[in-house]
Amino acid sequence: MKFKLIIFIIFNFLFTSGLYAQIQYSYPGTIFSSDSTLLLKNIEVINKRTKQTLYSGADGSFHIDANPYDSIMFVHPHWNTLTIEAYDLPELVYLQKKAIVLEEIVIMGNTKAARFKELHAMKHDYNVKGGLHYSGKPPWYLLSPFGGSPITFFYEKFSAAGKNARRFEKFMNQEIENMEVDQIFNKVSIYEIIPMENDELEKFMVEYRPDLETAQYWTTYDLHVYVKNSYKEFKEKNSQNHINLK
Repeated sequence: MKFKLIIFIIFNFLFTSGLYAQIQYSYPGTIFSSDSTLLLKNIEVINKRTKQTLYSGADGSFHIDANPYDSIMFVHPHWNTLTIEAYDLPELVYLQKKAIVLEEIVIMGNTKAARFKELHAMKHDYNVKGGLHYSGKPPWYLLSPFGGSPITFFYEKFSAAGKNARRFEKFMNQEIENMEVDQIFNKVSIYEIIPMENDELEKFMVEYRPDLETAQYWTTYDLHVYVKNSYKEFKEKNSQNHINLK
């Protein structure tokens, strides 16, 4: 009798556990950065058993279907992957930022505006200190004998102050072009397409940095194609260099 009771209890437990394992629930949650300062959107939420995949919303929220023993993964290029059993899934999920240094995570628009303002302030100082009105690029009408100012023209054109002002303006324009390219081609945008180690990423950025004329009209798709094709070439070239060194 006792043996039958034990068999019944074991059978009942196995049946109940199996049935329980098949029950699907909707598990809601919200994803934060580990310091609770950011709600994380576009985090990939994956049920490893069913392969169901969804992304957290702008407010960090998600709902995923799972049975209690399914493993739920949280994946993103900039955050450490986290795996939690569904039965243990908290309503608030915290992710740790990856160790890779992403200097360009700063708001590029604000950085660009601040640098642009700084450069124009420096240009103004050049003009004031050099007694310039045209940044070393005087208009031709100053040579006119009727209301012109030839002295101003020749001073702006040929003085050391004028030459320095033109050199600075060339430098300033190059800096502005660099900022435009940096907004498109930076560590964050590249790492989102192909995750790399920091040293490799920096080397890739130096070797395959596009000029403004090439990059200024790119869409997100154009950037993806350029980075993937360039990275393939980058790996092949470095692999060949490694073989030649041997």
